[in-house]
Amino acid sequence: MAVTSSRLLRSATLAVAVGMVLTGCLPGAGGAPTDDDPDRNEHGVIHTGPEPTAMTHEDGVEVWDLTVPPSVEAFGIDTDVPSRTSIFVGAYSSTSTGPRPVRLLVPSGGPVDVEATEVIFDVRDNEEAIAGTTPDEVLLPEGRLFSLSVRVPGGEGGEAGLATYRAVLGQLGLSDDSAWELEQKIASPEPVDPLGPTTRVGVGADQPRTEGVQMGVGTSFDPSREDQLFTLQVSAYWDPVPVP
Repeated sequence: MAVTSSRLLRSATLAVAVGMVLTGCLPGAGGAPTDDDPDRNEHGVIHTGPEPTAMTHEDGVEVWDLTVPPSVEAFGIDTDVPSRTSIFVGAYSSTSTGPRPVRLLVPSGGPVDVEATEVIFDVRDNEEAIAGTTPDEVLLPEGRLFSLSVRVPGGEGGEAGLATYRAVLGQLGLSDDSAWELEQKIASPEPVDPLGPTTRVGVGADQPRTEGVQMGVGTSFDPSREDQLFTLQVSAYWDPVPVP
């Protein structure tokens, strides 16, 4: 998949999936937890859909094996439910109860251990490639497309934000260059227009694609907030697989 295609796929899929979770549009997402919540499992996580085959629990840790071939069965995605978009989501949420320990087993580096509030898989089927505005630009490739977003509280304040980001960079075996870039942005933030739109400041880094999947991590904060509250995201993007 070309770089352009990969970046556009990210914006076309994860933006919708994360937005649906944060606005409560997914079954079982959002709202205050109750003792008899039928969607909350014994680990305090909300998920509506089939049990994922790629996830286990070990000593209280939610473990995801991302080295398996991507499939709706592996990630617990129900594609038979009505969808207002072409994207189907398997979301595992503990936002209302707080972060829980999550471990990602990845093809290169890792394991990646984080305290996550959301683990969001999504899938969409493209029967044929969707071309862009230039001859070599592909908006979305042909096939079944899987991606993952793991949302992590990234810490409060520059020191904590940097430490959390550097920890994940190290677990993925990535260079510290983007952390130095983040440190500069924290130390010398650009002026903020109090009447303008909120613009988050952040950085990110990606692994080379390995065994058909690319892992990445990014972190960002709102410079207009005095507490500099960071949000970190670990991502995965799989090569297209044939549509069943």
